Amino acid sequence: MDSEELAWRSKQGCHASFTELVHRYAPRLHVFLRRKTRRSHEVEDLVQDTFIKAYQNLGRYDDSWKFSTWLFTIASRLAASRHRKREPQSGVLDLRMQACADETIYRREQRESLWAKAAELPEGQRQALWLKYAEDMSVKEIAAAMGRSQVCIKVLLYRARAGLAKHLNEQPESMDIDQ
Repeated sequence: MDSEELAWRSKQGCHASFTELVHRYAPRLHVFLRRKTRRSHEVEDLVQDTFIKAYQNLGRYDDSWKFSTWLFTIASRLAASRHRKREPQSGVLDLRMQACADETIYRREQRESLWAKAAELPEGQRQALWLKYAEDMSVKEIAAAMGRSQVCIKVLLYRARAGLAKHLNEQPESMDIDQ
């Protein structure tokens, strides 16, 4: 059964259908939000908040759109809202420690996959790439999820691909032997 059918059944009050949607999309949302927020302690809360908000607003879901587009739009907006509300960290030492930890994690991930290279791209490009290739969304669906025009999404995807190609063509000046 496809996600749109499960969403329709959930709207009719079928809790098992919504549970199936949660099982289908929770891992994908977790990865998406992890890349968007880069704060692992917030990811679980955001995933849970996304499903709560989706459940509360099932009546507003438009069956003409893919359920995944609607769900990822909710997740993206919740993450942006949380980012705006986040209080600045206190103390220079905390900032330095966080920066060091983030850089260590970032460097390790950079060696592991092409997605690490995508993490260097601007937020919009990275998000568009993720939705296109990891979530297999169309340009139209990505535009709806990100709240931008289809032309803008095409430009973001082009620039992201060009940026990744540049990274792949660059040769490192020195190689770490302990990698």
